[in-house]
Amino acid sequence: MKRAYLLAAAALALAAAPARTALAEDSLEDLFADAAAPAASSDTSAPAAGQAASPAAAPSAAGGLVVKTSGTHEFDYRAPAYWLAGGQSYDGTLKEPAFRNDVGVELNEGKVKVVSRWELDASPSLYSRSDPNSNWQGSVLLRPNENYISWSPASFKLTAGYQIFAWGVADKRNPTDNLNPRDYTTSASDPAKIPVLAGDAIWYPNDKLSLEGVFLPFKPDSIYNEDTASAIGDELNGNLSAVGKSASVSYDTTAYKPKDFVAGGKLSFHSDVDFSLSYLYDMDQYYTPDVATALTAYGYLPSSVSLERKRIHRVGGDVKTTVGKYGVWLETAYDITENSGSDDYSARKSRLEYTLGGDFNYGPNDVYYVNLQYIGTWIPGYDKDFGSDYGSSLTSVVTNHGADKSYMQDFWERSMVNQAGFDTEGLMQGLTWNLKWELRDALFTPQVTGCYLVPFAYDDSSEKRYGSLALNPELDVKPIDSFHIKLGADLYYSWYKPDGESVKLDTSNSALGTYTPFNDVYLKVVYKWNRDY
Repeated sequence: MKRAYLLAAAALALAAAPARTALAEDSLEDLFADAAAPAASSDTSAPAAGQAASPAAAPSAAGGLVVKTSGTHEFDYRAPAYWLAGGQSYDGTLKEPAFRNDVGVELNEGKVKVVSRWELDASPSLYSRSDPNSNWQGSVLLRPNENYISWSPASFKLTAGYQIFAWGVADKRNPTDNLNPRDYTTSASDPAKIPVLAGDAIWYPNDKLSLEGVFLPFKPDSIYNEDTASAIGDELNGNLSAVGKSASVSYDTTAYKPKDFVAGGKLSFHSDVDFSLSYLYDMDQYYTPDVATALTAYGYLPSSVSLERKRIHRVGGDVKTTVGKYGVWLETAYDITENSGSDDYSARKSRLEYTLGGDFNYGPNDVYYVNLQYIGTWIPGYDKDFGSDYGSSLTSVVTNHGADKSYMQDFWERSMVNQAGFDTEGLMQGLTWNLKWELRDALFTPQVTGCYLVPFAYDDSSEKRYGSLALNPELDVKPIDSFHIKLGADLYYSWYKPDGESVKLDTSNSALGTYTPFNDVYLKVVYKWNRDY
């Protein structure tokens, strides 16, 4: 009964994994880099393990026009991981076969550079079918990727257009990297960054120092696999239906006003130990519910809920260096919301996120790779006592306190604010890993990528949680340079034990658990190319 009305929140973004709608901004894609390519590998897209990232440098003023073209073409075929089990199907965006093309051109002349990249996807659009028994409805999606122009006079680099940023030094799980929203509609473990319209300026006074400032006139929402308003509305109205009532749940339609701009800056020092400090005057990627109540015969019940994106301040820092053959890094950020205190239930709580990690190569010719990271999220003052404060019966709450407007306002806000903000634990700790072995000059490269998360400081009045696991084993076959055939699986699990029952898989409230029905095995064929003229 308690689970039916608590409106349990989704979960922390991987380090605090979001539930219901999909993985939040810091998802499995944010946890791991492509393992750094050892010297024997012909791929040069990643720095060698143990090397600190090289500082960006202002381009030199070369004469003449240089045209660079590039493309990535990927065919994905996914099948249900348990395809012999009853109820398994190919339905859903995550298991939709697709052919994806990312093609771009870069023009360089002197101090000016123009970049234009476009993505063309073809898929059967299974997820959008109104009739699950109908034939596949093929579709093609063309959308812009990075499209910008930059100018590099003297020791400056000035850029304007649709851009993808990469702040932070950790391997993909970057607490400070918040400028781009993410698209989770086709992947829980590898969500793409959505380009943002931005102006960016970087000053390089010398080769050891850089100062960056960025401005976004507006910041789009992240795209989730399930609609947040619908998820909250379904659960809320499921409870209100017992008394013949309902409430509307909708998004604030006044978003993208000039006052909702995003701006920030980063000061970076480059030496044997690289470190940076950053600040971002941001719009929260998650929602805060504005609950309107009305007096009924049953007491004060919600009449409408508006989901708003409010202002958030992000203060971050990172450090990275090498110790012998080992690369080590620490990245952290404190996100300050508009919450005014421990008894304020109308806004999300502030949070501290951190990633501590290292990597190294070993084995013959150092072609084996290990990447380990300790990750965590701490929400000081997290509201974990909702269940114990209100008991297990919605009926008793309304019967005893329904006429108390202030009491009921707190009740409804507490029941929804964490869910809208994807918070389910006050403390989430976890470990990520990426183990990679290049064999026979990278002809075969098996690797295992994963993450295990353990929750603490949550509402345990009705259940005990045993953690969540994301696992991605893969074999990469590269018969020729730039051509890959990949066989693997994307697997997600979360375990919990309701009071008086046995341990179960949580497929409704845990962020990773919500993807269990979409577990799949896959075949990917990837070709990359580039040409200079």
